[in-house]
Amino acid sequence: MSPRLLFHRTLALVFAAAFAYGLSYYPLERTILLPVLLAYAGLLCWRTHWWLFALPALLPVLDLAPWSGWFFFEEIDLLLLLTAAFAYWRLRPAPQSAVLPTMFRAGLWVLAAACLLGLYRGLQPLPAPDANAFNNYLSPYNALRVGKGWFWALVLLAPLRQAAGPALDGARRYLIPGLLCGLALVALADCRERALFPGLLNFSSDYRTTAPFSAMHTGGAALDGYLALAFPLLATQANRPALALALFALASYAVLSTFSRGLFAAYLFSVTLLAAFWLRGAWRSRHLRWRHVLVMALSGIVLVRVLICVLDASGYRGFAAALASLGAAFVLSTLPLPWRRVPLALLGACLAMSALALLGTTQEPVLAGPFKMPYWLFACAAGAYAVAIRPALPAPIGQRKPVSSPALTAFFSMLLAMVWICWHWAGAAALPAAASTFIIGMLLIALNRLPAQPYWHINRPGVGAAAASAIVLALAIPISSGYYTAERYASAAADLRERWQHWQHVLAMMNGVDAITGMGLGRFPAVYFWHNPRGEQPATLRYVDEAGNRYLQMTPAAYEAGYGELLRLLQRVQVVPRTPYVLGFDARHRSTQAYAHVSLCQRLLLYPQNCVDAALRLGPPAAGWRHYQFAFDSGPLGDGDWWRRLPVQLEMAVEGDPLPIDIDNISLRDAAGEHEAIRNGSFLDGNNYWFFSSDHHHLPWHTKNLVLNVYFELGLFGLLAFGTLMLGALAGLLARAWRGELGAACWLASLAGFLLVGLFDSLLDVPRITLLFLLLLCASQLKPAPKPIPPERR
Repeated sequence: MSPRLLFHRTLALVFAAAFAYGLSYYPLERTILLPVLLAYAGLLCWRTHWWLFALPALLPVLDLAPWSGWFFFEEIDLLLLLTAAFAYWRLRPAPQSAVLPTMFRAGLWVLAAACLLGLYRGLQPLPAPDANAFNNYLSPYNALRVGKGWFWALVLLAPLRQAAGPALDGARRYLIPGLLCGLALVALADCRERALFPGLLNFSSDYRTTAPFSAMHTGGAALDGYLALAFPLLATQANRPALALALFALASYAVLSTFSRGLFAAYLFSVTLLAAFWLRGAWRSRHLRWRHVLVMALSGIVLVRVLICVLDASGYRGFAAALASLGAAFVLSTLPLPWRRVPLALLGACLAMSALALLGTTQEPVLAGPFKMPYWLFACAAGAYAVAIRPALPAPIGQRKPVSSPALTAFFSMLLAMVWICWHWAGAAALPAAASTFIIGMLLIALNRLPAQPYWHINRPGVGAAAASAIVLALAIPISSGYYTAERYASAAADLRERWQHWQHVLAMMNGVDAITGMGLGRFPAVYFWHNPRGEQPATLRYVDEAGNRYLQMTPAAYEAGYGELLRLLQRVQVVPRTPYVLGFDARHRSTQAYAHVSLCQRLLLYPQNCVDAALRLGPPAAGWRHYQFAFDSGPLGDGDWWRRLPVQLEMAVEGDPLPIDIDNISLRDAAGEHEAIRNGSFLDGNNYWFFSSDHHHLPWHTKNLVLNVYFELGLFGLLAFGTLMLGALAGLLARAWRGELGAACWLASLAGFLLVGLFDSLLDVPRITLLFLLLLCASQLKPAPKPIPPERR
């Protein structure tokens, strides 16, 4: 056995032992983690290289911190230990593995050295591990939590090169599909969260989703960074249009419904960048000219304006009908038209509409049902159009038959039914916008069919681009027209001033020595707590051992803006709806003003609703414990089938003078006292099953800028290493994309979009996001293995 192979096997055994040790302590009750780990281990036994698919798919969604209470050593660490154990056991020295450029590898190791120095500084002074070592971000051990993202990226570098293969087939077959699978799961989680809480089409609520990212319990932009990172890779699936468009629609909804201005900018940048490279390819192949670009740009501007007017005048139903009608016009504009039949088809559609309108006025109660007559008519016309237009589409462009009279009649019926829907919804005020849509639909046909050379055709790239544009319009216009989006942009200047002031405070908390070496990984929350220029005191929680008993100690916050800055302790509970319950706890304090806020709320991570709560004044100061309890009815909490049941959480927070308040023996029982809903209510198991949330005030937890975060933690040395590495990687990807390499354009859009989101949020303080970012960065730089030189040429 070679020394390198022996080293790999030893590492594998170390990782396996660490996995077994961690699993023995992890609270597995009421989680799906054990089945997932067993299935994953079975997959790695069968095909070890499949970790390259499964790991990117599971990393963003396997987040159980709100259930387990563990957010230092997480379920992803168990997953990664298992991956490293199998991958290093089967890692073989292979001269034909994918390679990384020499300069990139050198930059990566310099950055690793900076992280190692940052880890050392972050751990100082290193206290003995106790109940508070791994339950709050003020602990020096937070350096381990933040640093593990960088550590795991380096550990997986050698397995990544081997799994990618000498020709990079593994990256195409496993890594990118795994990332897109994770994107689909995150987008579905986002859609489910919005469906359960504000509603899928409610774009006026200030509810902002967190999906599966529990790290957003103190704010941050983990979801935004992930979406910016994964979304551009959808372009690699252009050869699977149906799958790509379905995922594009899901991911676009998730992106736009975050209401994140930084993510909006990254989304626009990624789409524009990919479209620019696609247009450049079409230009070089002589399939595109300036007049095509100009006409399509002007047409797009007019379409957006008309659709906005339709949405404002006639709501979602008129907007949907107008969008579908314009899509039908786009398809019709690419086919040969018998112009002599157009007037007759329009007359036939008008007569049919008139007859059905008369029938609708006399038989409205019979035909109404869940939909009114205009909606039924539009659906029938759209169905007839789809059936009638289909025979003309499969033929090659130059051999397509003219559009039949039934297809023309059905198209005009769609346009007239669309006008009727707008009028039915909003009356005469909606007619100008509806009539404009009718005219634009006719102009689209004339614009593309009258010239000798049409501006666009129905082919796979054209259909894909048109469908993607329709999806963007269908989502972006309603969301951007919503009340909350307008409010977000109205407050952009004030928010930017607040961020700028926060960035200045971050720099002010560093001294000359720290500017070179950095304050240390994970140190920002602790430095802010002790040295912030505003003199604020963020709320804290810690566990105290006293005379053989362990209890929770919570300290209220003292902020400049005093409302809504509570630090909430959370636990997910299962309650029976419309059932009497009794909640009790012990407390003691030495404050003249002390309040305990205790609630049962429907909540995923942030933004509680339908709360059953009580604000209890804890009485005069006393050295001894007092017992408090109150009875309540659970009401609708816990109601509904499993797939639409909103999660219920117990919340506890304290308020008053910034002095410690001790809490112990939390209990939630039904009135009969037969069922205890709280686990670890005495805190003997420390943080198990408890999680915390800071819903509103997020500045004490994040630097709110990726570059500033790297500078604060790693100093000038680490910032130069990170900046040089990123600039070199992006420049190389830009050169490859300019030469026409689609994969390089996708990697470039992904990494650049991530960095764009990082202008306003510190993304690298979330380990799973750091790991995914570094994995994608390294994968984007991989090159095929050099071909061996034949013996006769040596």
